[in-house]
Amino acid sequence: MAYVKAVETIKEIEREDFIGGGTFACSGCQPVLGIKYVFKALGKNAIMVNSAGCMTLTANYPFTPYKVNWVHNAIENADSTAAGILAGLKRKGLDKKATIVVYAGDGATYDIGFQALSGMFDRYENIIHVCYNNEVFANTGYQRSAATPLYARTSTTPIVAGRTEGNIHPRKHMTKIMLAHGAPYVATACTAFPLDFVKKLQKAASINGPKYIELLAPCIPGWLLEQDKGRKIGELMVQSGVWPLYEIENNFFKVTVQPRMIPIEEALKIQGRYAHLNKEEAAAIQKQINEEWEKFNKGEFWNVSEY
Repeated sequence: MAYVKAVETIKEIEREDFIGGGTFACSGCQPVLGIKYVFKALGKNAIMVNSAGCMTLTANYPFTPYKVNWVHNAIENADSTAAGILAGLKRKGLDKKATIVVYAGDGATYDIGFQALSGMFDRYENIIHVCYNNEVFANTGYQRSAATPLYARTSTTPIVAGRTEGNIHPRKHMTKIMLAHGAPYVATACTAFPLDFVKKLQKAASINGPKYIELLAPCIPGWLLEQDKGRKIGELMVQSGVWPLYEIENNFFKVTVQPRMIPIEEALKIQGRYAHLNKEEAAAIQKQINEEWEKFNKGEFWNVSEY
């Protein structure tokens, strides 16, 4: 992997942005912020393969905000494209000088692109897959994905008379699925915690083989948030324990940010997608989160059914 100075404090994070402004992404877009952190962590020699999705809007031919290597790809096969780029670099003896990152939404990770992702891990390619998880198919109208949490409202799980619960299916446990592929490194992150994310990216880049990082990236319109609340809601989701921050390196589990365990109501009440929740449903989520963290704090990762 290409050499980048290791970061230990927030002040040491690269100040230069390798993606400029002026994209067609929504105001306050957290996945765009995630892209900034990826390049700050991995440097200008990183090559990003971007699945079709919300981040398709960052570059529109012939214009681009990128100062570095960025490849737009179909939603279903970004990991295959990344593997082809890696093979080409190996042929030229350049694979040690670049870090290849797939940056794909939850629809392109959990659902439509899972076959290519699974194949890339099966072949043990030296690639980092970052799933920017906004918990819906945001680019096509905020439809439910396999990453949508229980009770959340989406355009395909609407709130209607006689059925007010929103999404009735628990989300897929992708970190466990990727660990079951034999991944040497799997982690979760959040755009509201940049140092944690940057350090995990740099650790992933130092490890040979396929790596998976799941980045919670709140969606302003999809979650029915005010435009300036993207970072705030990410912080609340972590500090309430709803979105745990951890890493598993060679099967060793570690919580990287211990939440304050504020009431989940603080995180959910400013998200319009949860405005329909009744007291019983909110209590059921709180109970699940509390049970999760009893197990997380004992190191019982495999026994946790994450919300």
